Parts: sequence; C-alpha cells; structure tokens
Amino acid sequence: MTIAAVIDTISTDTTVSSPISHDTIARTAWATIAEPGDSHVCALIARYGADAALTALLSLNGDTAASQDGTLAQLRASVLPRYSVDRVVDTIRLTVAGGYELLTPSHPNWPASVADLGETGPFALWVRGDALLLSAPSVALTGTQFATPYGKHVCVDLASGLIERGWAIASGAARGIDAAVLSTGRAFAGRNVVVLPMGMDDTFPAENAELVDGVATRGVVVSEIPPGCTPSAWRFQRGNRLLAALTTKTVIVEAEYESGHLHTAETAMKLGRPCGAVPGRTSTASNAGCDRLIRHYGAQLVATIDDADRL
Repeated sequence: MTIAAVIDTISTDTTVSSPISHDTIARTAWATIAEPGDSHVCALIARYGADAALTALLSLNGDTAASQDGTLAQLRASVLPRYSVDRVVDTIRLTVAGGYELLTPSHPNWPASVADLGETGPFALWVRGDALLLSAPSVALTGTQFATPYGKHVCVDLASGLIERGWAIASGAARGIDAAVLSTGRAFAGRNVVVLPMGMDDTFPAENAELVDGVATRGVVVSEIPPGCTPSAWRFQRGNRLLAALTTKTVIVEAEYESGHLHTAETAMKLGRPCGAVPGRTSTASNAGCDRLIRHYGAQLVATIDDADRL
C-alpha cells in the first residue's frame, strides 16, 4: 500500500513511458481518495509535502513528524478506505491513455492564481489543450442551466465582445449559460477555458461533449478530478471555486436566488477578484440571484461589454 508499490507497478507498464515523480504520484493518489479542496488534506500536504503526508497516512506505525500529526487519525477514518495501489495505477493509466497533461505545483504550467485558494486548493490538475491559457487574462462568464432567451442573448453579446477585446472566456460545461458561452467561443474563434467538475474522460451533459472537445483544440479544458472518478453534487459545487480562482474576474449572467453560481461569485470576491452580475430586465426568478449579488453582496452591475471589460 505504498508509493513504492505504485512505482513498481507502473515501471513494468509499457503504456506509461515517462518517469513520474513521487510528488506527482502522491498528488494523484490524494486526488483519487480525498474530496476537492479538503482543507485537512491540503494543510497536511502544505506542512509535510504530498509524498511524506501520503506515506504517513499509509503507515500505521511511523516515527516521522507527519506520522505524529493529529490530523491523520481523522483522515485514516475518512479517506484511507478509498486508497488502493490499483486505483492510483488505473488513474495514471487513464491519464496517459487519454493524452491528458497532469499539472502539479512544481510544473512550469501550473497556474499561480490557484494559490489564492490557500488550504482549499487543488491537489493536481488534469488538462486538455493549451495549459498556458490557464494563466492568461480571463473572464469567467457563467450562470443558470435554465437560461432564458434574454439571458442567452446577453451572454452571447458579452462573450463575443470580450473575445474581440482579447479576453479568454472561462466557464463550466453545463446547459444554459455555459453552453451559450461555449457556442459563442466556437462561432467567434475565441480562447475558451472550461472547468469540468468531473474527470476529463466524462462530460455532463452529453450534448455538450462536442463543444468541450472543440475547446480542447483552440483553448483549454481543465479538471481537478482524476479521470475515472464518479461525478457528485459536491464536486460540482467545488468546481465553482476553481473557476473563480483561475480567472481574472467573474461575471454571473443569469442565476436564481439560491443558485450554486452565487458560490462562484462569493469565492471571487473573497479572493479579491472583481465580480459583476447582469441585472434582469425585471425582478424575475430566473435572475433573482444576480439581483441579490448586486444588492447585498457588492457585485458590480454589468449591463454592457464596457462594464465587463472595465471590472
């Protein structure tokens, strides 16, 4: 049950041709057994490093500082049962087979902006496309899956205008506003950044798979969830924080009062990033969340492309 066992297994695997560092293997393991942004795991990794922290987790009788850390007792109960050598090796094989680039903090293409998440940052990032785009100036445009015709119209106007002004446009891959962003990026040859709340080998909803594949050829698709992992509601919500951290500023185009996209806006504001919201034509349920962000959370009103550009 050690990292050495993973190395021994993949060293005889002809599909894995390049050597993989202990840190990368350890971060891959953490990503397979812990939930995204687990603050206890992130704190442990920050104190001892991913390799030493995982070794301590797997060693019931250790004499290192990491082994004596009080956090380990809790983690052994919650995440240790999920660990297996086969699971980590399968993740590495899926990464190689899919042609995904695996980024860790020591990789030159690792986006420095995610450091602002502190102890809720990603353990590793899986990437399709141009990883350098993760560090480019970008605007997150996102919102409800149940977009109105008005919301889609505003989204197309904002996305196309910002693309013409040189911004990369970031979003999720959901229905509604996200799909409008992706379609606009394709139509205007924009540089899109897509943050997936699932593994790179999965796309939900399925009807957006072609749009996501298109982004991988002209932009970048990124996920902190290893390939082969099952999507969950928690991971969808945690993906919102990664979207906010990767981008220069955030605009919520349309959202209900209790929409999960408000978490994206809240994270952006907590990180000190500019955040805007598009007001509805009237106070309707479809955009009550944007009105809430403007009235009560201090989001800036975005009514035009200039508003979004100047955020």
